[in-house]
Amino acid sequence: MSTEAKSAEATSTEATSTEATSTERIRVVIYLRAPEEGTGPLEEAYREISWVRPGAIPGLLRSELLRDVDRPGEFVLHGEWESLEAYRTWQFGPDHKDNPSALRPYQDRSRGRHYAVYGIASEEVRDA
Repeated sequence: MSTEAKSAEATSTEATSTEATSTERIRVVIYLRAPEEGTGPLEEAYREISWVRPGAIPGLLRSELLRDVDRPGEFVLHGEWESLEAYRTWQFGPDHKDNPSALRPYQDRSRGRHYAVYGIASEEVRDA
């Protein structure tokens, strides 16, 4: 197979793979850092945000604020979405764009991008 044919095949596979993941569940994490005065303001801001409650936004299945046990001032807002499409619809829609989050002042931009979107590469679920 020629180099051009291999490249075209790889591009085709990537496009198919991307299309397939748009309907699979995804996880979104937003990196947060508490202010010097403590974690209270960040935790209160999380409780004030109505969109983090499941059912408030179509496609949002779960939302939780996670505290780093080794670095107590660092947090992650974790959201589970039914699909990448549902997340992107909200992300680029007016409910998100026109309503700045109360957590915005706590976004940790020291690592570069303050959020990440993850597809599920593999999952094992155990019964409780």
